[in-house]
This record gives sequence, C-alpha cells and structure tokens, in this order.
Amino acid sequence: MKIKFLVAALLLAASSARAQVAQTATLTLESAQKVMDAAVGYAKANQSPGGSIAVVDAGGHLLLFERLDGSFPASATVAIEKARTAALFRFESKKLEDAINNGRDALITVGYTFLQGGVPVLYNGQVVGAIGVSGAKSADQDREIATAGAGVQLN
Repeated sequence: MKIKFLVAALLLAASSARAQVAQTATLTLESAQKVMDAAVGYAKANQSPGGSIAVVDAGGHLLLFERLDGSFPASATVAIEKARTAALFRFESKKLEDAINNGRDALITVGYTFLQGGVPVLYNGQVVGAIGVSGAKSADQDREIATAGAGVQLN
C-alpha cells in the first residue's frame, strides 16, 4: 500500500512540475520575412505613397525593418514603436488610441506609441510578435498594411 501511495505522489508531483512551465512559440526570421513581404505587397498594391514597416518579436525587439521609397524620416521610429506597443500590450495599438480619444488621457503617461498601425502577429492564438506601419496614405492605411502582414498564415 505504501508503494502505491508513493508512486501516486511521485506522479502527481511530476504532473504538477510540468504544469509550471508553459511552452511558447517564437517568431522566426523566416516567418517575420513572410509578414514583411505580405505588408509590402499590400502597400504597393494599394498605392501607398511610402511608409515604414517594422516587425518585432513578442518582446518588442526589432527583427525586420523596411522603409519604402517616399517615406518621411520620422516614420521609421514611429513604425518600430507601433509594433513594440502592439507586441507588449498584446493587442492592436488602435485600441489604446481609441481609449485616449474617448477620454482615458492618463494613458499618455505610460510611454508607448498609441497610434493605430501596430498589430500583433499570432500563431495558434499566441502573440509571437507584431508589425507596425507608419507613413502610408493615412492612419487607416497604416492599419490596413499592418493587418495584411499580421494576417499571413505562419507554420
């Protein structure tokens, strides 16, 4: 009887230890390139006058960056920060812009870029990175380009 109890206790402990560690997916450079290619393709197909596009990992660290011809210089920094914001908050940066526009002014003290155009990149429902776009035809087009990139099927 003691041996059965000991085996049951060891199985329970092993099961509990496994539950303490979660598996996470990582955005590879190859997958980040797929995201970038889809965004650039969408921008060109929809006559974007320029724009900067940044892809970051889940921690907000830059993996890829592309500045299309005709982009204004500051768009580079803004695109990276939009992507970083989406990655770290785990949702579109537009949600934060909308909150500020609806009176949640205190958010501006947090220190991120609360402009639409930052969209998380998901794999199996998990945020593995984000894409940020700045400098397209409009804020809406920034978001459309980012959404096109984030919508790529990753494997």
